[in-house]
Amino acid sequence: MTRRTLPAAVTLALVGALAGCSGDPEPSAAPPSASAPAPATAAPATTGPDDRRGCHAFSALNNKADPIPNRDAGALAAEAADPDIKQAGINLINAANHLDSEKSIETNLALDRAQIAVATACAAKFGEGPW
Repeated sequence: MTRRTLPAAVTLALVGALAGCSGDPEPSAAPPSASAPAPATAAPATTGPDDRRGCHAFSALNNKADPIPNRDAGALAAEAADPDIKQAGINLINAANHLDSEKSIETNLALDRAQIAVATACAAKFGEGPW
């Protein structure tokens, strides 16, 4: 009689263990293949390695009226992934080019406006400078 009871008890214990009767009220996790996919509307990261370079080069300008360092800082800012920093960098390049070809009050004001746009875009992205 014990021969029949022992295998039945072992079988019941094995079935109970395999069925997850551990007393844990949480359901078991779903298999990895059944996990929910990432949402399709997730935006890509907009901060790239070049975003801060243009801001840093702009904040390091010694002579704010010299077209050459402004053009260089604008070129670095124009490589940014952030659209505001990129556009401000392009505008800074254009203003520096105009100042290089014609020195007038208008071209100086255009350079000042372009510098303010770069500073504003960098501050919006990275906080107050220096960056």
